[in-house]
Amino acid sequence: MLRHISLTAVFFLASVLCVKPSSAQTNGKNYEIEARAHFGYTYFQNDEYHSALGRYNAHIPSFEFSLRRNTYGQHRWEVVHNYPSIGFTFYYSNFGNKPVMKELGQVFALYPFINFPIIPDEDHKLGFKLGVGLSYLTNKFDPKENYHNYAIGSHVNAAINLSFEYWQRVTDRLHWVTSFGLTHFSNGSTMTPNMGINIFSLATGFSWYLKKPQELIDKKLRPKVYLFEFDGKRHFVTDIQYTLGYKDMTQQYGMHSFYYVHDLAANFMFQLSERDRLGVGLEFVKDNSGKVLHPDWDKEYHFMKLGFLVSYEMMLDRVSFMFNAGRRIDDFHFIDKNIPNESGLFLRFYEKLAVRYYFYDNLFATLAFTTYDIKADFISFGIGYHFNHNYYLPRHEKKSHRSPIFPR
Repeated sequence: MLRHISLTAVFFLASVLCVKPSSAQTNGKNYEIEARAHFGYTYFQNDEYHSALGRYNAHIPSFEFSLRRNTYGQHRWEVVHNYPSIGFTFYYSNFGNKPVMKELGQVFALYPFINFPIIPDEDHKLGFKLGVGLSYLTNKFDPKENYHNYAIGSHVNAAINLSFEYWQRVTDRLHWVTSFGLTHFSNGSTMTPNMGINIFSLATGFSWYLKKPQELIDKKLRPKVYLFEFDGKRHFVTDIQYTLGYKDMTQQYGMHSFYYVHDLAANFMFQLSERDRLGVGLEFVKDNSGKVLHPDWDKEYHFMKLGFLVSYEMMLDRVSFMFNAGRRIDDFHFIDKNIPNESGLFLRFYEKLAVRYYFYDNLFATLAFTTYDIKADFISFGIGYHFNHNYYLPRHEKKSHRSPIFPR
């Protein structure tokens, strides 16, 4: 019960972070209700490690209902990001009629989301949706009653949705919507086994404005902010953060198998624009859960993992989303000559999605979700700090960065 409460608390915080930038905008306009039907495919890797889950590969139906609010430029971050929409989605699936799917049961999910328009237009638009929240699966792994279900080890799980969506205006208040995306359910290995459930799906439906929508505040009415225009400086940022996660492997391996995962990361980011940064990162992870799988490794550094990342941060006022992808040295036991090293230096491709909330200009809290091989590795929560580094532009570049609004 304590594990479920802690997981719920963490993802409730994620929900608060996602909707924080728009909390002041409650004027009763620009709200839409939306319904969609999905036709999807559950995907599990077809290799030796995942072969027991291949029996769950099947086409399944699912349904979602959403309440969204379209921003219209009341705050600068809305204009910068082309007027995104924010809301909540309720998702349901019974995983189809295939008899073996009864081992997975049914899934109910509720998650906040934000949708960023890629091609904004009054009559039609293309956008990218990111949602993070909670789900409840009616069936989970049980060593006696449901021992084939290695996909999910707990009833309460994270729900993550990534999708591309297209809107077409039918009338001023009615829109046709279609989308393609991935929905993922996992507890981040807080309780194992936890291979996770991946559903790729196509969806279609309709949305309806509850009231006549608020007109957009034209970008021309807001003066553009030019980076570095006042002092001729550029800057880059160094982020240092520490997060802590845990894995409970008790029901899979017996006895008491509860281990912490320590994650120390640094990102070196250059400002691309007012809304985003791009850079590279370095990460050290100490995953003590390896002591279950490798009891013969007796040195603490054997369980260290080193990662090299490409990092991208999208900023929304005090909230930001951090996307990382890179390669990771899975362990350091190869350093010890007393332990046979059959596979050599093993590099894995992995990804990390994080939500940050900046308490002050430099101090932030972060919630991170790390995966590899389309499998959740761990969820972690922590704190970080970033350092601003300034340097002057070369003289020949300064003229091109003068502001047409505030000339020097």
